Amino acid sequence: MKKISVIGSGMTGISQITKDGFEVINNSKIVLWIGSILGLSDYLLEKNISCENLSHLYKDGGFDVDNYVRIIDCLMTNLHSYSNICLVVPGHPRVGVTIVQLLQQRSKEDGFEFRCYPGISSFDAMINDLGIDPLEEGVGIVDANRLIIYDYAMEPCVNYFIYHVCSVGNANTDYSSPHKNNKISYLKNKLLKHYAPENKIFLLSASVDNSGEPDKIEGSINNLDELFLNITYRHTLYIPALLPSKDRVNFEFLNEIGAI
Repeated sequence: MKKISVIGSGMTGISQITKDGFEVINNSKIVLWIGSILGLSDYLLEKNISCENLSHLYKDGGFDVDNYVRIIDCLMTNLHSYSNICLVVPGHPRVGVTIVQLLQQRSKEDGFEFRCYPGISSFDAMINDLGIDPLEEGVGIVDANRLIIYDYAMEPCVNYFIYHVCSVGNANTDYSSPHKNNKISYLKNKLLKHYAPENKIFLLSASVDNSGEPDKIEGSINNLDELFLNITYRHTLYIPALLPSKDRVNFEFLNEIGAI
């Protein structure tokens, strides 16, 4: 049976690819990749593995759907020629990588085997950069457009990581200037339903090298438009948790577990 394997490269390049991931790469007939993955091209050339960077198929300013169609068509052509291929993507393949969901669906329709191998995600890297345990205060991870479309209830007492804030209400891939067609007012109005205008927020981008220094730009919901002039496709909107009011605390439960 023909097979497509998707490998997560983590955030800092091939140094974060797992042992299983390398085994798949080394046994694939051809390795393809999307995005900037430090060290991958050199590794594949050294091992004499057929390879191609598909990033040029992701057109700046093009429709997202058209970009995905181009990439999947290329993958299907390679699958027909090689039968066992590998796609390497930055981060974790299951965190915000639409092409992975489309490939999984395509595998059911076309009858090829599909496997996914995890990598360190941007979320993993961001909580490490921030020095927080997501279980301590809780975490909400959500796509910006779905947050607005479905008007999800938000709990300000948990941390929020809102992904894809670079393309609010925009189906185009404006990679070089994501602020240009970004409909920030929708997100701002949504957040103001749950937070005070002066509430602190951050544009956060996980560190992508061993320096451990993330890109963290502070602002407030009130100045969201100004803050988003700095936005890139790497940024996530981070909203720190607020302390719950005393009247929400279950003192009976605290007494039951001996915490008071």
